[in-house]
Amino acid sequence: MKDAMDCSSQTKEFVNDDELCSWLEEQAKSYQLPYLLGHADDGVIWGRFDELNNWKLTTAEKIFHKPNFHVCFPKLRLLTLQQCRVFGKNGEIFLWQSGVKWKCRFIGKSEEDKITETQILYGTHGKEREGFTLLSDGSQGLRHAVPLTGITFDKDGKKRPVRLLVHHYITSDDTGIARIYLSRLVDLKTQKN
Repeated sequence: MKDAMDCSSQTKEFVNDDELCSWLEEQAKSYQLPYLLGHADDGVIWGRFDELNNWKLTTAEKIFHKPNFHVCFPKLRLLTLQQCRVFGKNGEIFLWQSGVKWKCRFIGKSEEDKITETQILYGTHGKEREGFTLLSDGSQGLRHAVPLTGITFDKDGKKRPVRLLVHHYITSDDTGIARIYLSRLVDLKTQKN
């Protein structure tokens, strides 16, 4: 991987799920990136890398497993994974499936022109466990578990306090027309309601 804003992609090959997990942990450690967000055929995968435990990956599926929580989060598996992002304030590793191979790229901190977007995540109620919060949405009934704790929920259960911070980078063409050419995940945080 290269320095900030070098968006060239590299090709990766993984033999099995353990090799994928080891590679993700190496990237998290190398760039000091605490979070994982994956999209798979069977759902969304949230994870965190534990700095105090040599950047070992823990996913929501390992923390909130059946039958205790009556949820079935997907496992991180090559067979079903479509893409994932290992991210934090220092940058983002983006890994995606391209045919039978995998491609990856790194985006680091940059002072380039950018728009900062704060995306609201579903979750009006939460239950904490081992560094994750199982979020449920009162109006939608959706559940996911983010690697974040200390979230304050309002009493009426109508507000969604969890946010995903995203940077969208801007470029201009020869005619002066500006456009977003690249986006990266930056952080998870809460907003007091």
